[in-house]
Amino acid sequence: MGTLQRYILRSFLVAAGLTGLVLTFVLSVGFLFQVFQFIMRGASASLVAQYLAASLPEVLGFTIPLALMVASLLVFGRMSTDSEVAAMKACGVSFLSIMRGPIIVSILCSILGFYLQNYAMPRGHFVRRTIANRLAIDAGVQLMEPGRFIDEIDDLAVFCDRKADMKDPDGTTGYTALYNFLAIDRRNGALREIHADRAHMRAKGSDLVFTLFDVKITPPIYEAAVGTDRIEEYTYTFEDVVSRSKEYKKKPKDYVFGELYASAKEARSLLDAIKNPAAAPEIATATTTDSTATPAEDAPPVISLKAAEKWHCRLKFLLNYRLVWALSSFCFVLVGIPMGCQAQRKESSKGMVMGLTIGISFFLFILLSEALATKPAALPWLIVWTPVIICIGAACVLIPKHQ
Repeated sequence: MGTLQRYILRSFLVAAGLTGLVLTFVLSVGFLFQVFQFIMRGASASLVAQYLAASLPEVLGFTIPLALMVASLLVFGRMSTDSEVAAMKACGVSFLSIMRGPIIVSILCSILGFYLQNYAMPRGHFVRRTIANRLAIDAGVQLMEPGRFIDEIDDLAVFCDRKADMKDPDGTTGYTALYNFLAIDRRNGALREIHADRAHMRAKGSDLVFTLFDVKITPPIYEAAVGTDRIEEYTYTFEDVVSRSKEYKKKPKDYVFGELYASAKEARSLLDAIKNPAAAPEIATATTTDSTATPAEDAPPVISLKAAEKWHCRLKFLLNYRLVWALSSFCFVLVGIPMGCQAQRKESSKGMVMGLTIGISFFLFILLSEALATKPAALPWLIVWTPVIICIGAACVLIPKHQ
C-alpha cells in the first residue's frame, strides 16, 4: 500500500472510529435506562452485565454503517475543499483508486454486519428477553419493593408496606412476609380486592402461593355471598406464574441464519403441501379453510393457506431484511465519498447532518418495509432492497462525474 493510500485510509478510520464512539454512546442511552430500572429492582451485577453485553451487537448494527457514512462525508469533503482530491487526480490517480481503501473497509464491515445481523443480534435479543422475563418474576417474588405496586405478574397487582425474609421453624425453607398486604386480582375477567394484615409468600414449583392472615376479600369468593368476606387465614394460589414468567419462546427475530433459513424452507414446503393436498395429505388434513387465521409468532402455522402464506412471507422477508442491513455499510461508503467531494469549505457540520439524514432515511425505509412483512401480495422481500438499489444507482451517477 502506497503512502497516499495509507494517508486516506488512516484519515478515514480515525473519523469513523470517533464517530462510532459518539453514536454508540447516544444509541446506548435507551438500553441504559432499562438497565437502571433493573438495578432499582435489585438485579444482580452479573445479570446487568449480561444484558449490556447482549445489547451491544444491536447498537453496533446501527453505529458502524452510520459512522462509515459520516466519515466518508467528512474526510472526502475536507480533502475536496483543500483541493487534495484535485491534486491527486492531476497526478494521474484515478478517483476509484482514491476510494479503494474505504471501499475495502466497507466490504469488511458488511461481512461483520452479516454476522451481527444473523448471529450476534438474534442471540442478543433472545438473551435480553429472557433476562427481562426473569427479572420481572424476581421483582414480583424475591425483590418486591414496599410502598409500590408490583404488576409484572399476569392478572395480579400486589402492594405491601413492609417485607421481611423469614425462615420456617425447621430452618430449611423460607418465605417472604408481607405486611399490610393488598392484592388486585383480575383473573377470569373479574376484579377482586384482597386485604390482609400479613401474608406469607412462597414459590412452590411453578406456582406462587400466598398464605393470608386476617383477610378481607371484596367481592366475596363465593358467588352467593354479598359484601366482604372476612377470614382469619386463607391460602391464595396463582398457578403456573413462575414458569410462565420465566419462559421465553424463540420468535423469528431470535433465529440465527441457519434456523431462519431452515424455517423458511420448511414454511415453503408447508405452503406447497397446502396448495397441493394430494402430495402431503397428512399436512392438508391438519389445516383449515379459515381465511381469517393468523400465524403464531413462535411456530409455523398449519391452520390455513392464508396463514401459511403470511408465515412464509415473514421468514423470507427477514432473510432479505438482514442482508440489506448488512450491505448498508458498503452502500453508505459508495454514496458518501462522491457526495463528500461536493461539500464546501468549513461545512463539516453540514456533512455530519447530511450523513445522518441519509443513513436514517435508509434505515427508516427498511423499517417501514417491515410493516409489509406479512403481506405476500406486496412482495416485501423485494421492496426491502429499494434503498440498496437507490444507493447503487446514485453511486453510478456520481462517481463518473469525479473520474
